[in-house]
Amino acid sequence: MLQPDAPLGSYRLIAKIGAGGMGEVWKAEDTRLGRTVAIKILPQAVAADAQSIARMKREARTAAQLYHPNIATIHAFEEADDRIFIVMEYVEGEPLTALIRRGPIAEADVCRIGRSVADALAEAHEKGIVHRDIKPDNIMVNGPRVKVLDFGIAKQIEPHGVSANDPTTVLTQQGMIIGTVFYMSPEQALGKQLDRRSDIFSLGAVMYEAVSGRRPFHGDTATDTITRIVRDEAPLPQSVSHGLASIISRCLRKERADRFASARELASALEAQLAVAPTAPFTKPAAPSSPAAPTVITGAHPQPTSHKWMWVALVALLIIVAGLSAIVISQQRKNAEPIAVPQVTSAPPTATTVTEPPPSTTTQTVTAPLVIEEQKPTPVPTTTTVAPPAPAPPPARTADDDYKEGIDHLLERQLALARTSFQSAIAKDPHSARAHFRLGEMAIFERDPVTARSELEAAITDGDRLEPRERILTDAALAYLDGDRARALELIRELPGDPDVMRFRQLIHELRESQRPPFRPRRLRPH
Repeated sequence: MLQPDAPLGSYRLIAKIGAGGMGEVWKAEDTRLGRTVAIKILPQAVAADAQSIARMKREARTAAQLYHPNIATIHAFEEADDRIFIVMEYVEGEPLTALIRRGPIAEADVCRIGRSVADALAEAHEKGIVHRDIKPDNIMVNGPRVKVLDFGIAKQIEPHGVSANDPTTVLTQQGMIIGTVFYMSPEQALGKQLDRRSDIFSLGAVMYEAVSGRRPFHGDTATDTITRIVRDEAPLPQSVSHGLASIISRCLRKERADRFASARELASALEAQLAVAPTAPFTKPAAPSSPAAPTVITGAHPQPTSHKWMWVALVALLIIVAGLSAIVISQQRKNAEPIAVPQVTSAPPTATTVTEPPPSTTTQTVTAPLVIEEQKPTPVPTTTTVAPPAPAPPPARTADDDYKEGIDHLLERQLALARTSFQSAIAKDPHSARAHFRLGEMAIFERDPVTARSELEAAITDGDRLEPRERILTDAALAYLDGDRARALELIRELPGDPDVMRFRQLIHELRESQRPPFRPRRLRPH
């Protein structure tokens, strides 16, 4: 277990600053150069996986090609104390996620941040690199400075793009589509060919959330979210200015050809919008003020008499108060002797008139207007301290709570945490069919047929607790495990357009290829 102040090669760990599907991130000190760095460490449980190590090396090689003020710099790829890690620039600030949690962000700031990210993407795209995981967590903001982090799933592409059928393309990490589902482009969510315009869609989703405070596409499950991305539109609130709304909407077009052609073009559009963007969130430019009315208006309609007399009465009252104050001040200046304080307290509280005393009077009764200058102690109210009621204990977690938590972890690509949550749901409720279904689904894409069959059969035992699509997918998966390709295809035809069906079709295709007999050349007969 890593701890603060622990050494790691020539580095000293300072504090853990994050964790994700590909490891922990620590703030550390480079003891050789005396600088602060960030270290991304591959978990020991995954370090033996050659695919994970290859992916981490690819991240280092890919990001090392990029040098831009809006991209976090990679320093080194190292191995020490049986751990593999990447050393990168430590970026001060906070993730855009934290800013969004505090409420919608001013349009001017959204344009500024979006332009910086677009500039970073333009640099990467021009080197043939697609980020594929643009999201608020990967955008660090520190005042005017913006940095894009984690090219961990970036892919160097040929001009024609990345194909889902390309054998060198890693579309899944332990059976899950690479990327964060809320910000995926439609083509990425469906495993289709990718190019730089996929990043433009993701940046549009980020700007949508920043300016509105909510994600453009959100479902209860990963599949629901993907379906919304592929099918639904995401109109912005009317309070967002037309200029910024048009930019974001163009980024979020379903067809790539309808989006901005390049990140450079998007950055230019945001730069132009920044010049006119309001600085307050959810605002439009204020309407111009009406000109002041002239002093004299010929033929103006008279105001009601009651309003006129109200103003006259107010002015008269102000004159009376001023006169009374002048009398009191004048009287105080004329008196050579001190005023008898006891007489102040005997003044009748209902006195309403003031009589100016003769100048020869040396000791006199103070009239009612002077009563207002007496400072009487304010009685201190007595209070009784009442102990606040004891807080109610938090409700006990249910199997449904654990299941929903597992879904959230799946959406964030935290597969180990998702598995733990689903297992916890089953421990609380052994008949949690949906949790069994999710564990079986994960196992089948991890090529673990034994676990997949066990979990899916447990799910089908309580099939009445599954949603209809989950029941169909469970039956199709079991048919696939039984080698019944025709039955599996027949079942998934009942779910046209379902994103999970594409992955099942790929598995069935692999099954067919594995069952095909090897090619044998035909022996020719001699003539």
